[in-house]
This record gives sequence, structure tokens and C-alpha cells, in this order.
Amino acid sequence: MKIKILTNCIVFVFLIIFPLISLAIEFEKLGFLTLAAGKKISSEFNDAFVVADYGQGGIYENNRWNIGPDSKIGLQGILTFNPFWSMTGQFVMRGARDGNINLEWLYATYQATNNLTLQFGLKRLPLFYYSEAQDIGVSLPWVRLPTPMYGWDVVNFRGANLIYRSMLGKWSSIIELFYGNEIRRDNPYLKIYNDRGTKWDEKWNHIHGADWTLNHDWLELRFSYVHSGMEYWDEMDKANTYFNTKQSFYSVATTVDYEKLLIRSEISKTDRPTSFEHYTAYLLGVGYRVNKWLPMITFSRFQSNYDNDSPNERFNNLSFLLRYDLSPSSAIKAQYDIFNDKSEPGVTSYNAAGRYGDAKMFSIAYDMTF
Repeated sequence: MKIKILTNCIVFVFLIIFPLISLAIEFEKLGFLTLAAGKKISSEFNDAFVVADYGQGGIYENNRWNIGPDSKIGLQGILTFNPFWSMTGQFVMRGARDGNINLEWLYATYQATNNLTLQFGLKRLPLFYYSEAQDIGVSLPWVRLPTPMYGWDVVNFRGANLIYRSMLGKWSSIIELFYGNEIRRDNPYLKIYNDRGTKWDEKWNHIHGADWTLNHDWLELRFSYVHSGMEYWDEMDKANTYFNTKQSFYSVATTVDYEKLLIRSEISKTDRPTSFEHYTAYLLGVGYRVNKWLPMITFSRFQSNYDNDSPNERFNNLSFLLRYDLSPSSAIKAQYDIFNDKSEPGVTSYNAAGRYGDAKMFSIAYDMTF
């Protein structure tokens, strides 16, 4: 608790006080807010639940309105010391984390040349297309990121990354290389698959990889690869719950923003060969803008394939979205989700049935930046 309070104080000084007493340093800030409410309106059985955010442990359950799982407020600040050096920090207060303030970003940037950038510190792990923008709701077409695709247990890393920007003919190119480590104490993701009264810790070590983004006019492509070691354990019973493996992530994303047509697609493959685990996830969303309105349909799927006799986890989500842009920096959204659980019997979760269970839910949200 003392460490958390101290961290919050440091962030406050960094983002608010220091710019005011150091007039020679440029300071930029960006605030973002999501006020969301959702309700599970039908379900396969009484304790079926819908995951809103795996990384933060946001859950909709109990068939009543809930504002916690998707609501958040955050502040990002950038201190620019000179044309070469800057510092970026971001903290977020989430309903899914009981209103606790979490430090999400704190990294330094060195602009070596117009094309080459070095960053080091705490920042988002670039697993997927929306990894960096996942907290800024107004930048997302949906109320929340499709969880079958965006459902992982580690979202940040501590390390360094190198970014190289260039032009390849008419295409803009961004190549990123990165290396680091991350440990999450009392990981909320692991509570979804275990008793929520336990405390599970998780460590990803020697995280390294690359991502490459190509953009031309209305088309953007992104390719990524991430590899790391992975360990997790129950704090109360490490001897009997310790798990250690290697893992590799591969993903490809395509975005189309052509006149009124909007298409979002992404596919990922995860391999943990030493523990006989293989995962596949994908999403496809199609929308069409009508003035300030955006209706959109998105289908997403997650499935596991084990080389041993472990039961496989498989589920689909079909969402119907209607978004209205109030301004360039704010929007309201309504979303209806149909969640279909095809997991095999024996998949572990914290409800009695051992599966999520089929469910339908409705959500509304107001997103803005300030």
C-alpha cells in the first residue's frame, strides 16, 4: 500500500507540479474518459459471465447494470526537454480495478535522427494492433476491444524499443524492435481461471520481438512477432502451482478506411510448445459511416488446441455497434453482444459450471479526450 501511494505521488508530481515550476520545459497533456454501463440480459445459467477486459479483470455478471468493467479515466503527460529528449507518463483509474490508480506508462524518448527513435522505461507491450491505444475509448470503434482477440494477461513491459520510420515508395513504414521483462503481482487475469480469492503472480522474461506497420492512403497493414519466457504461481502455494514455459506470438492486422467504408481485421497465433498449448484468435469488423453515425458488425473468435488431453476453450462473440460522433474528440456508443461459449467440459473458471456460458448483453458508453 505504501509503495502504491508513493508511486501515485511521483506520478502526480511528474504530470502536474513539475511542468508548472519548470517553464523552460514544454509540457503537453492528454486526458481521456470512458463512462460505460453494461448489463447481461440473458445467459445460459445463473452464474454465466462476460469478460469485458481480461488484462484488468473486468467482468459483467449477476444480470444487473454495472458501470465498473469498462469505465476509466486517465491522464497522459509529455515533458519535452529539448529537440532530442522527452519523458512520457500515463496513469489510469479504472472501475475494473476498484478505482485504484495504476501507472501504465513511464518512459524516456531520445530522438536520434528524424527517422530513428529510442525509448526505454515502462510502456505498452505491442502484441496487437490496438495495444497502445486500448485505453483511449474514442479511438476505438467499439465500446470495448473484442475480447476473443484482445484477451491477454500481460499488457505492459519494462525495457527498451527502437523505432525506425521511412518511406518505401508511396508507403510509410514503421519498424519497431523491443526487449524487456514484466512481472504482474496479483494478476487479475489469472483470477478469471482460478478462485478469485487467490493471488497469482506472473512473469514474462526476455521479452523480445518486432512489429512492422505499412500505410498507404486508405490501407494499413501490421505484422508482429513476440517471444518470451513465461512463469506464474500462486503466492500461497507456489510449490504446487508453479508453471514455466516459452511462448511465441504472431499476428497480422489489416485496416481499411476507404471513404465511408471501415474494415478492421486481425488474426493471431500463439504457441507454447513446452506446455503443449496453441491458441488462435481473430476478428473481422465491417462498418459504414452515414454522416456522424457508424453502424458496425464484428465477429471475433478464440480457440485453444492442446497437444495433450486438456479440455479446449473456444468461444465466439458477435457484436452490433452503433456509434455517433458528437465531436472529433467525443462519441457515444451502443453495443449488443451475443457471446457463444463452445468450450469443452472441464475448462476452469471461477464460476460453478467451469465455463463462461452463452450470454447476451447490452452496453452504452460515452468516450472523450480532453
